[in-house]
Amino acid sequence: MPEIYKLIADDPEEGARALLAEYGERLYATAYRLCLNEADAEDLAFRTMARAIERNSSFKGESRYFTWLCAIMINFMKMDARRKGANSLVFSEEQTEGEDARPNPAESVEMADEHARIRKAVESLPDSLRIPVVLFYFDRMGVGEIAERLGAPEGTVYYRLHEARKAIKNKLVQEYHTSQHQR
Repeated sequence: MPEIYKLIADDPEEGARALLAEYGERLYATAYRLCLNEADAEDLAFRTMARAIERNSSFKGESRYFTWLCAIMINFMKMDARRKGANSLVFSEEQTEGEDARPNPAESVEMADEHARIRKAVESLPDSLRIPVVLFYFDRMGVGEIAERLGAPEGTVYYRLHEARKAIKNKLVQEYHTSQHQR
C-alpha cells in the first residue's frame, strides 16, 4: 500500500478511508487524553483528519506521518483552549501494548486506584508539562519529535518532562502522607 499522503494526493476519497483505517483509533486515543471526554475527542480527531486531507500537500515527509497529525491536533487544541479556556488531559486506563499478564482482582483494584491518583496528578499539571508527558509516555513520540511539534528546543522538552515527573511524584507523596495522617 502506498504512503497515505501519496494516496490522498492521488485519490482523496480512498486516501481518507486509508487515513481513518490506519490512524483513526490512535488519533482518537490521543484526542481523548487531550480533551477528557468522548464528544470533544471525536470532534478533535475528525477535525485533525479533515485538516490533514485538506492540507495534505504541506506534509513534506520530514517526520513520521502520525507526528504531523499530532501537530495538527495540538494546534486545534491550542485554538480551542484559547476560545474556551478549557484544556485538560487524561490518561487512559487501558493496558499498554504487549502486556498480556492479567492481574488478579485485588491487583486490579489497586492498579485502578493508582491509575486514578496518577491521572489526577497529571491533570493538575499546566499544559506546558502535561502535553509533553502525554506525547512522550502515551503516544511514544521521541523528544525530538515533541520539540518539533511544540516549537521548543529539545532541552526544554527534557526539562518539562523532568519537571512533570517531579511534580507528579511530589503530589503522590503528599497524597500518601495525607492519607497516612488520616488513619
